[in-house]
Amino acid sequence: MKFVSAVVLLSVPGHAQVNIVTANGNNDRTNSNLEETLLSPSTVSSSAFGERGALPVDGQVYSQPLYVSGLSIPGKGSRNVLFVSTMHNGVYAFDADAVSPVSVLWQVNLGPTVPASLLYGSPYGDITNEAGILSTGVIDLQSAVLYVVADVLQNGAPVFYLHALDLATGAERLNGPVALAASVTGTGSAGSPDGTIRLDPMQHIQRPGLLLASGAVYIAFGSHGDQGPYHGWMLSYNASDLRYQLGVYMTTPDGNAGALWQSGRGPAVDGQGNIYAITGNGDYDGTRNFGESFVKVSADASTTLDSFTPANWQSLSDNDYDISAGPALITGTHTVIGADKGGSLYVIDGDAMRLPASADIIAASSGSIFSLAVWSRGADANVYLQGEGEPVKCFQVTGKTVDPTPVSTAVNSIPYGRIGMTISANGGQDGSGILWETTGDYNLGTPGTLHAYDAGDLSSELWNSDMNPARDQMPAISKFAAPTVANGKVYVPTSANFVMVYGLFSPPVSLGPTPSVAAVAHAASYSREDVAPGELVAIFGANLGPATPAGLQLNDSGFVAATLAGTQVLFDGIASPLIFASAGQIDAVVPFGVNSTTTQVQVQYQGKASNSVPMTVAPANIGIFSADASGAGQALVLNQDGSVNSPLFPAAPGSIVTFWATGAGQLSPSGVDGAVVTADLLPRPVLPVLAQIGGQLADVVYAGGAPGNVEGVIQVNLRVPPAGQTGAAVPLVLTVGTSSSQPGITLAVGSP
Repeated sequence: MKFVSAVVLLSVPGHAQVNIVTANGNNDRTNSNLEETLLSPSTVSSSAFGERGALPVDGQVYSQPLYVSGLSIPGKGSRNVLFVSTMHNGVYAFDADAVSPVSVLWQVNLGPTVPASLLYGSPYGDITNEAGILSTGVIDLQSAVLYVVADVLQNGAPVFYLHALDLATGAERLNGPVALAASVTGTGSAGSPDGTIRLDPMQHIQRPGLLLASGAVYIAFGSHGDQGPYHGWMLSYNASDLRYQLGVYMTTPDGNAGALWQSGRGPAVDGQGNIYAITGNGDYDGTRNFGESFVKVSADASTTLDSFTPANWQSLSDNDYDISAGPALITGTHTVIGADKGGSLYVIDGDAMRLPASADIIAASSGSIFSLAVWSRGADANVYLQGEGEPVKCFQVTGKTVDPTPVSTAVNSIPYGRIGMTISANGGQDGSGILWETTGDYNLGTPGTLHAYDAGDLSSELWNSDMNPARDQMPAISKFAAPTVANGKVYVPTSANFVMVYGLFSPPVSLGPTPSVAAVAHAASYSREDVAPGELVAIFGANLGPATPAGLQLNDSGFVAATLAGTQVLFDGIASPLIFASAGQIDAVVPFGVNSTTTQVQVQYQGKASNSVPMTVAPANIGIFSADASGAGQALVLNQDGSVNSPLFPAAPGSIVTFWATGAGQLSPSGVDGAVVTADLLPRPVLPVLAQIGGQLADVVYAGGAPGNVEGVIQVNLRVPPAGQTGAAVPLVLTVGTSSSQPGITLAVGSP
């Protein structure tokens, strides 16, 4: 089967629609959302921003809430959904926009929790009451599942289970759950007489966020407050079928300790599938044991490919000054960022970690560092970190070098280091960034504080939840848990059985002209009658977007932007992926979650909303892309030899031609808004597909997702009838379900 990408819809890397599907915001683990356009230093103040509500749950929340835009929920239509996991083994799907009153879309419990006293033997401040879901799960938008690990009390002992929950219903999928078990050969402290070391759930804790990469789910383990014997473990499982364990990595098979705890941060991964992690106090020999190190691990979770270990590792380990913050990658690079309890900041070349000059290390703080955030801006970055007992600081990283002098420092010192932080910004745009930080004494259970600092000038604190405590005061914080920022709201996990929701009290005021929608048309046929889920549409009007047109942008995960140059298109309030934005025209993709009989279409530009245009929703509304983008005449077709079909280069009878269309409706697997089709996952239309060339049925060799293009564009490979009509303009008709493509579309067919 031949796949080509001649429809150049996706070409410019950049930022994408708001989906926070993994710990720390992304697989670079930068603790950032660079897709935020509503919250900025100009819109956040004590008069305009504050508490909007609280989402009650059944236990403490140590994990970061995850966020999916435009998810189709059975019987409830499209929703922006916030997923929350608790230490009581509860998993909740909330309507992210319904904070007062609260709307729970579904809820499940994954089994009895493990009493903290069983694990620690006595009260222990790190975790109180119970252990359940401690780490942040990970979402696979393509498979529409949420992976989480639950600590379950079974026969009086803890057992870790990996679950794959359906995003729309919470039902178990992919042959989950599976009990986690692992063993390696070695002589380490937790070994047995037969030379085997086994993962002991009684001695280990699953704190780091889960990682989804290379078709696998990666799960890392550390210790219960350094109570031995323990080691650092990382297991990987087939993301499509949880029954199959793919790999086991252990940090100190011939030694002791080397926990993978990372202050709750998930392992990072680069574009080649290499995994980056940091290890805590433990033994090091550079061969089999990698305590107190930055490690680069193979995608199959079996081998240490490279590592960096501080020269003073033994002193760090002996004095409990282990590497505690990180890892994070500067987006698009292999530059690794981390920090330790001694206050050192590390910037490491991930391509040559053991070279003497591979690391730039500075004394960034006199206090311990447990969390950092990275605002990636090209190959450079601003690194924000909180030293215990000091103000939050920002350091500039240029290439692989860090300036030892902070470029910005807050005014007030923070006594606590075990905090959460997130950067929100509109890409790398100056004046758009906010550093959100949750602080407080997690041991005492006293109220915490959410801070908002101007990320460009930390001395300017824009707002905090103590400015108006009667309105905004938050409960006690959860240790290490980062707030989630999405679509103008900040979701803050707490240890008081709530996720607090903060946001703007009203939309920001725009001084620009109000956008006006004149028509919503099919992007290929320009029909204005219906729209179908996943269809590319062209919206025409005035003041719709920027005067200088903006092309499609992607984020590091490869999803197409739902905000482009300050422009959004909303279908029933759900932002859609954008292909193009200008003052007079926007090209967008109808969300797959649009499943009612009508939908309201609205454009927002720079905070102002257009008129709302009602459109009828059809199961399919198929149209073929023409070569000149007029909607008629010669179709955009490639011949079997790769040439562009035209009267000068007609298709041979019996050969296979390829063309593109949109409006095929729902897909299988279910369409994912903004996803880019890859050759290893090809969604097909749910409705039957037929085609005619010159009035004669043509063999449909393939009809489905077009690799390299956004889901919603379909590629069709047809065999030209061997004895059919020939000529320079032979009619081409595609039918999906009961919908047929626009009249007047043709291709050239040569003589036999």
